[in-house]
Amino acid sequence: MRILLKNALLLCDVRSEPKVSDLLVEDGKIAGIGNFTEATAEEIHDMSEKLVMPGFVNAHTHAAMTLMRGFAEDMKLQDWLFKRIFPIEERLTPEDVYYGTMMAQLEMARRGIVAYVDMYFHCDAVAQAALDFGMKALITRGLTDYNGDNGRLKQNIEYFDRWHGRKGLISVGFGPHAPYSCSIRYIDEIARIALELKAPITMHLFESPAEDYSLHEILKTKLSECKVIFAHCVHVSEKDIELLSRENFFVVHNPTSNLKLGSGIAPVQKMIEKGVQVCLGTDGAASNNTLDVWHEMRLATLLQKVSDPRNISIQQALIMAIEQGAKAVGLTSGMIEVGADADLIVVDLKKPWYVPRDRIKNHIVHSGNSLDVFATMIKGRWVYYDGEYPTIDAKYVFKKCEEAIGRLTGTTN
Repeated sequence: MRILLKNALLLCDVRSEPKVSDLLVEDGKIAGIGNFTEATAEEIHDMSEKLVMPGFVNAHTHAAMTLMRGFAEDMKLQDWLFKRIFPIEERLTPEDVYYGTMMAQLEMARRGIVAYVDMYFHCDAVAQAALDFGMKALITRGLTDYNGDNGRLKQNIEYFDRWHGRKGLISVGFGPHAPYSCSIRYIDEIARIALELKAPITMHLFESPAEDYSLHEILKTKLSECKVIFAHCVHVSEKDIELLSRENFFVVHNPTSNLKLGSGIAPVQKMIEKGVQVCLGTDGAASNNTLDVWHEMRLATLLQKVSDPRNISIQQALIMAIEQGAKAVGLTSGMIEVGADADLIVVDLKKPWYVPRDRIKNHIVHSGNSLDVFATMIKGRWVYYDGEYPTIDAKYVFKKCEEAIGRLTGTTN
C-alpha cells in the first residue's frame, strides 16, 4: 500500500526548516520526498494548509493510570502514592490494565505521540494493547524488592521473551522502580540481566526532596554500563549531573507531574549545559493529569526561562520533545527521511496562532497545542485521523474503562 501526502509543509527533523513537498509512504516506511503524481499511490491525502512533522515521544508514563485520573488531587507525593494510588492498583486486573492502556493510547495518538515508555505491571496486557492499537512502546515491569522480589524480575524476563521486537512496535526493558524501593544488590542483578539481553532500563531517580541515597554508589553496580532512562531527576546535585552526562544515560523531565505533586523544578538548563541527554515525559494520568508532551515541552521551556529568557531555546525544546525522546526509546527515528519508519503527525495550520507562517517552529513551541493535531501515523498506519481511530473501537474502550473505574472506586451504578 502506497500512501501519498500531497502539498504538505514538511518538517523533516527538528534541526531543519519546513518546506513544501509531497511525501510518499510505502510498506510502513518513508519511500520518497519530493514531487509525485497522484498515480504514484493508492491512497492520497491533500495536506495543503497542514504541517507534517515527526511525532512526539513520551519517555515516561504509567499508561493504565488513566483509570485513576483525577482520583487523588491536592496531595503530597507520599500520601498520594501510599494512601490513594497503591490501594487501587492492588485491585487492577489484566483486563483493567489493557483498557486503561488503550485509553492512554487514544489520548496520546490524539495529541501527536508516536511512542512511549511505560513502567507498570500486567505487562502482557500493556503489550497486547500497544500491538492492537498500533503504537510503539518500550514496556518495562516495575520492579521492587523492599518486600521481596515476589517473582517480578522473572516476570520481566518472560515479558522480554514473549514480546521484545514484536512487529517493530514493541521493545521490552527492565523497570527497577527507584533506589528507595530497590536495594543496591537488586539493581545490580537487574542490570546484569539487562546487559545480557541488550535491554534498556528505566528508573525513577531523585523525584522528591525526601530521597536520600548516593547516585555514585548506585553506579558502582552494572547499571553504569546499561542504557538507562532516569525519570524526574528533580533534586540532583552538580556531581549527580556530571554522572548523568554519560552517552548511555537519558533524563526524562516531567514538569507538570513534578509541579502538581510539589516535587519541585528540575535543573534542566544545567543538565543540558553539562551534556545530559534530556527528553520529556508526562508521568501517569493520575499525577499530571494529561498525556500531552506538546504541553510539557512549553512548560519545560518556561520554567527554565524564569531566571534567564535565553534558557531552553526553540531548538532545544523540540530536541527534547522529539529527537532525544526517539533516541531514548530506540523505536522511532524522530526524523522524516527515506527508509525511516513513517512515524509522523499532521498539524492543522488553519489557526490564528500559526500566523505568520515563516515562524512555524516558534509557533509549535509557544503558541500551538496538541489539539491542533489532525492525524497521527505510526509505521505507515493511521492510528488517529480527523477525529477517528481507524485501528480500534474507541466507544468500546470508553465503555470498558467506565466499568473498570466504577468497580475500582466504588461508584458503579
